[in-house]
Amino acid sequence: MRLSLLITLVAGLTFTGAATADTTIRIGHATPEVSPIHQSLLFFEEQIEKRSGGKIEVEIFPGGQLGSVREMTELVQSGNITMATGASVHLSSTVNELAILDQFLLFADEKTARSVLDGKAGQALSTAMEKRGLKSMGFMELGFRSFTNNRAPLDSYEAFKGLRMRSADNPIAIKAWRSVDAVPLPLAWGEIYSSLQQNLIFGQESALSSMIIERFFEVQKYVSLTQHIYWPELWMANLDWYNDLNDDDRKLINTVARETVELQRDLTLEANNKTLAQLKENGLIVNELPAADRKRLGSTMNAAIEKDIRAKVGSDFYDLFMKAL
Repeated sequence: MRLSLLITLVAGLTFTGAATADTTIRIGHATPEVSPIHQSLLFFEEQIEKRSGGKIEVEIFPGGQLGSVREMTELVQSGNITMATGASVHLSSTVNELAILDQFLLFADEKTARSVLDGKAGQALSTAMEKRGLKSMGFMELGFRSFTNNRAPLDSYEAFKGLRMRSADNPIAIKAWRSVDAVPLPLAWGEIYSSLQQNLIFGQESALSSMIIERFFEVQKYVSLTQHIYWPELWMANLDWYNDLNDDDRKLINTVARETVELQRDLTLEANNKTLAQLKENGLIVNELPAADRKRLGSTMNAAIEKDIRAKVGSDFYDLFMKAL
């Protein structure tokens, strides 16, 4: 019912420029206009329209205007919009193989993560997406995730016990957090701030930049640099639309998409590097999770979910991806 309503609303939108352009690319995403995702997509819009001489126009719908990540993914699959972005954790119910990225402490740093996702392992994920009618336009990034909370610094493995925290609505992630005795509550991204404000949850885990962009610092006391998981932001297009492009348009879109992904990654890294100082300026207490506790945390959580991930992605795919690391 909700998706049918969204399709009706999308169909009823007035899209500027559609009458003059040969092709109009409509992109939905769930992040605010100040986010690196939106800012990089503005670059995509500018460059596509400029380099195509106005033959291709781009319209961007930020902040979840067109629905949740899952709903926008379905709109892309059905062809009601052209493209969307979404964190991998929200898409593994659509593309099972993406659950491989739900593991903890999978990548040592951003350089490693980018190398893997831009290589054979990322291509395997892209192939899996195509089987669901989605064309991967590249792997943007949200970066490594850390914690904010109101209870106490997360400075040991034991500190997670009883922590009432927001989790994505993802069974594997929920199981992983329960394995370290945390209390994960599945909430939509837009519900986090109010839930923290009302003490329905004590804390949340996100990229550092999100703690500023979403203003979590206003309702939190502690920042714990756990860097427990790396989440890419998948950029996807309708596969049939992509395949129907002429060679020149496809080449242009591919070129600008690569440039856009590089820009988004740079903007995200810059935003994350600035965030710690801003969080401290706003009175939050920052601590690091010791390496030994971080390793124990990852080992416990991955052990709890390995069978689930293998069952979901297939052992052959699991082994292929892990070998690429």
